[in-house]
Amino acid sequence: MKINQNTKETNRSTAGFTLIESAVALTIGAIMLTSLYGAFASEFATVKTNRENLRATQIMVSRLEGIRLCTFGQLTNSVYNPTIFTESFDPKDDVTRTGGVVYNGTYSSAIPAVGSLPDSYRTNVLLVTVSVNWTSGNMQRSRSMQTYAARDGIANYVSFGR
Repeated sequence: MKINQNTKETNRSTAGFTLIESAVALTIGAIMLTSLYGAFASEFATVKTNRENLRATQIMVSRLEGIRLCTFGQLTNSVYNPTIFTESFDPKDDVTRTGGVVYNGTYSSAIPAVGSLPDSYRTNVLLVTVSVNWTSGNMQRSRSMQTYAARDGIANYVSFGR
């Protein structure tokens, strides 16, 4: 019967990881956690930007929808439609306008440029433009929307198959 006298050495070498294997595993884990943190930070920044863009769109659509309640003469009146306005993003601080993102907007209405529409129609239409500017982090952002408003609505200009 033969007895193996090296059992102590073989058990020691298979008992655990070496220092080099542990260091490599820790390095890979650190790289993965750093990448995961970067991915989360990037996604949170993307969500923040999308929320700000959505709020800017809501502000512009709200102003443009408001022109439906105005007469043609009120569209150019700054009492009914102020040329400069301010809105904020954070509803909690809306009263003081100190928190969140502050949007600075402009409203303008003018007769469309020559050549953009037929002259008989162009003088009875206003081109309404609403623009919004805000600062996000260190970047200046802006959005703009335009629509036409007819003097008598679309009833005189569109045939409904009569």
